[in-house]
Amino acid sequence: MTLREIREEPVAGPVPLYVHPEWAARFPWLAQGTTARRRAGATSVSPDADFDLRLFGDLPVGSVLARWRALREQTGCPRAVHARQRHGAAALVHEAGPPGLCIAEGYDAHVTRAPGVLLTVSVADCVPVSLVDPVSRSVALVHAGWRGAAAGALEAGLAALIGCSGAPVERLHVHLGPAICGRCYEVGPEVHAALGLPVPSAPAPVDLRLLLAGRAAAQGVPLDQLTVSAFCTRCGDPPFFSHRGGDTGRQMGVLGVKPAAAPRL
Repeated sequence: MTLREIREEPVAGPVPLYVHPEWAARFPWLAQGTTARRRAGATSVSPDADFDLRLFGDLPVGSVLARWRALREQTGCPRAVHARQRHGAAALVHEAGPPGLCIAEGYDAHVTRAPGVLLTVSVADCVPVSLVDPVSRSVALVHAGWRGAAAGALEAGLAALIGCSGAPVERLHVHLGPAICGRCYEVGPEVHAALGLPVPSAPAPVDLRLLLAGRAAAQGVPLDQLTVSAFCTRCGDPPFFSHRGGDTGRQMGVLGVKPAAAPRL
């Protein structure tokens, strides 16, 4: 399978946010992208220079919440939703609610058709999968590492979005965001087995984004509506955190409908 690569581009603002340039032009009502380690061009090595958004670590709460507030302000979405992720396939549908940061427990996929709700997933090599129905303006965001992929997180996100929007799968657009590439992601035979791949006799690479794209296509998403990020979080000099690269920080995949954009029924 040959996928069209998209190189996300940074946007101006206090938050280091890289967006899908084609989606930004085609879907101006969409708030979308992946936050980065730090603003483009920043060279500071001070501990506070990194735009680390992880919520379940040892960072000062005030600093982290200030970054989340800046993210909500820059995307124009007063309500952000997140969850303590379990590398599973549970999906949560979000309705409109009060402004602020809402944290759930145990979900790896989020869905909404409510303007002003920003879906977020925490990643640092795992794949942030964005799903968009441009007709109903409904969106879903999935956190997919190998365990989530094996559990069916992508399929659960697709099913939840279709159930929420009523959209046929053929009109969905799917983007596989910045994540570790197939050259860098070497895993043991047990991972290949869990993913339903031929089992090697020793650790071997897996292209998780290619696998997930194949599953999306198998569900009926048209190939010309499937894109993959050109960024690997591990190799080269990416602007993103990498767990395998030794980073403890986390960026957020984000997706939502701007509040000024009323849903189309």
